[in-house]
Amino acid sequence: MENRLLTEICKKCAECCKNYPFITLSKNEIHSLKKLTGLPAQVFTNPIGKEVEEYFLQFQDNGHCYFLKENEGSFSCTVYDERPGICKKYPSTPVQDNVCTANKKKVLITTHE
Repeated sequence: MENRLLTEICKKCAECCKNYPFITLSKNEIHSLKKLTGLPAQVFTNPIGKEVEEYFLQFQDNGHCYFLKENEGSFSCTVYDERPGICKKYPSTPVQDNVCTANKKKVLITTHE
């Protein structure tokens, strides 16, 4: 499976995968990620609370998504085909769409300078 992000602009930006806390995961999403990666869920999830069996996606120490990888300024999602639903729907709100559009413009400006 090829690890990819949607567009070349996304590969240079990936802001939606950085410092985006509390990506909740369904049991089906956790199962799919375990199957794809071979990792136990405890490696890439954090429990939401002690009383409820709900989980959110673990982040790296730098705040990036656990599954986001960088190689020479280009980002890739190592679980792209099985990424959580919230990631598949991004941007899904007007605020997210505005942020995404602004970041696209920044990337286009810096890549054409």
